[in-house]
Parts: sequence; structure tokens; C-alpha cells
Amino acid sequence: MVVDSATSQVIHVLCSVSQGSVLGPLLFLLYTAELAELAARFDVTLHVFADDNQLYLSCKTNEANLSLAALERCVTAISHWMSANRLKLNMDKTECLWTGSRSNLLVSRWRSG
Repeated sequence: MVVDSATSQVIHVLCSVSQGSVLGPLLFLLYTAELAELAARFDVTLHVFADDNQLYLSCKTNEANLSLAALERCVTAISHWMSANRLKLNMDKTECLWTGSRSNLLVSRWRSG
């Protein structure tokens, strides 16, 4: 690339996608389209925004442990899929957010603890 008569160094990429994807939005979506199908196998909803993926799951209080196990299996499957496609799941940015009414969360914590 040349900017103001300065030429940048040429680097040949053998595989993978660099930070700030060179694919562009449409090709990136095509490249990662299988993720939604993979999440659906675990009855988990996937929301994708740029290079950020969010998994959603709703359940009844008495199904919390089963839902959490399904979510964990889904994240593991996604991590394996990403590795197979030369991508990496950043576990430092992977977190679980549990929401519900105060009474539901107290009941859920009591039952699972």
C-alpha cells in the first residue's frame, strides 16, 4: 500500500484473518454463517454484530442447570468450530450474564447451591 509516497511492507498471510477483518462485512458473515446453525443445535439463539457473537437462552427457574449445561456445550462446540476454521475464541472476553426477577434469581441460587 502506498500513502503519501511511503510504501508499506508486504506481508504474505498463509492463513487466518487479521485483526480488523480484511474480508469485509458480507464475506465475514458468509464465513461465520455456520455459527447460527451450530448454536441452534443446542437450542441457543445467536446474535452477531461485526465480530462480536452473543448467545441467548431463556429457561424456567427449575431448568436453570440444564440450560447452563447446554450453554456450556454450545460454547465448547463453537470453540472447536472456530479452531477448525483458524479462528480463536477469546475466553478472556467470554462471560455469562444471568438475569431474572429478584425472586427468580434467589430461588434459582437456592436450588442450584
